[in-house]
Amino acid sequence: MRVAFSDPQGSRGWRMLPYAGPVALFALALLGGSVGPLSGVTAAFTATLAVTLFHLVGILPFRQGRMRTGDLETGPGYVELKKVGARSQRIDARSIVGGTTARTSKGVLFTLAHAKRDQPITIQVDSDADAEKVRLALGIGHGGFGSVGWRTVPSASAKTGFWGRLLTFLMGTIICALGFFVSHEAGGIAALALGQFAFLTMILSLVGYLGRVGVPSVVMAAEGLRIQGKQGWFTVPYDHVLGIEAVGGVLRFRVPPPYHSVDVETAGNLIGSGLGPDDQDALIRQIMSASARARGLGASKNDVTGRVDVLRRNGETPRDWLARLDMAGRMLEASTAGYRGHTLDTDDLWAILEDPEAEADLRAAAARVLRHSPKPETRTRIDAAVAAVRDESTNQRLRIAIRDDVDNASQELAMLDAQEAPPQQRTMQYR
Repeated sequence: MRVAFSDPQGSRGWRMLPYAGPVALFALALLGGSVGPLSGVTAAFTATLAVTLFHLVGILPFRQGRMRTGDLETGPGYVELKKVGARSQRIDARSIVGGTTARTSKGVLFTLAHAKRDQPITIQVDSDADAEKVRLALGIGHGGFGSVGWRTVPSASAKTGFWGRLLTFLMGTIICALGFFVSHEAGGIAALALGQFAFLTMILSLVGYLGRVGVPSVVMAAEGLRIQGKQGWFTVPYDHVLGIEAVGGVLRFRVPPPYHSVDVETAGNLIGSGLGPDDQDALIRQIMSASARARGLGASKNDVTGRVDVLRRNGETPRDWLARLDMAGRMLEASTAGYRGHTLDTDDLWAILEDPEAEADLRAAAARVLRHSPKPETRTRIDAAVAAVRDESTNQRLRIAIRDDVDNASQELAMLDAQEAPPQQRTMQYR
């Protein structure tokens, strides 16, 4: 499918690649000065040039500022972005720590918090069908999950590092220009005069590389919107967000009295930690979509839990429960009525299994029943649903539930129950 995509930071491998040239040049200077044809002075200026270029790379804004169009393929527990240049990558469901969606005039917008990114990833698809594929692959439910945060201004360490790299680059440029184009003596004098200052600026640059990443200033969480304004932190229920507009270097959130509005400072991504225009637009769309949902204006979830309540464990031993589920599966396979007077619908079972917000036991039960389906694509679809589960306990329950050996599955499920039981109940079980 064709998608629009934004990943401001990019993967670590692509972020490190531009530094390869300066590092290679520095290695060449060391080798050339010791065993190669370069004289000691020329090698020294070449090494200085390498350090200068290294800091230049750190200044350049390699961050993605605009959405790019590319191809997206979905698989069991992942999506893969292709034909988006340096941002081509595979995104695993388990690497996503938060996700939310918004409907726009152009389709459906996904904003994903990645465990290895300091800004969210944005994916925009054209249709509901494509959106459903992404949801299933990444295990994103109707209401989203986790938290998504945007850093609207660079952190203090990012600013320190930027100015350190810029000053180091300027001084290195002066030294190299004089050394290569005027004379070695002129370059040497400049190096003696500027070297002590360059040492300090390189320390500042190192602080920027190693310093802590600042906290996001706008965070979407289950309990509401958290924003850092000039007056401090505010937690605002989504239905109290009346509007957002970008005005003169701030995002202005309109809220009810007594505050009326809260301003959040913004900056571009030149220094390396701000927001590009498309990412800022995604922020506004996601929050306003959440505000609309909180006021009852969004599409309601089709909750089928009540129609599969018969699958609940209700205190049964693991073996009895699995045996009952197998019986229900065989009855479903034979297209007979459901178990104990209830009717189990295949679509309802798939809806529960593929719903990240459903209870773990119900999802495991649905998987156990569905595994009896004779359709050839059943096993592949079940495996895909399991691969998209990021919660380790739920993932284990699903994997145990779909095993063929009832005895082993019962024992492993009993062990998992014992591990997850509260301390008091655990003591009682082992008496």
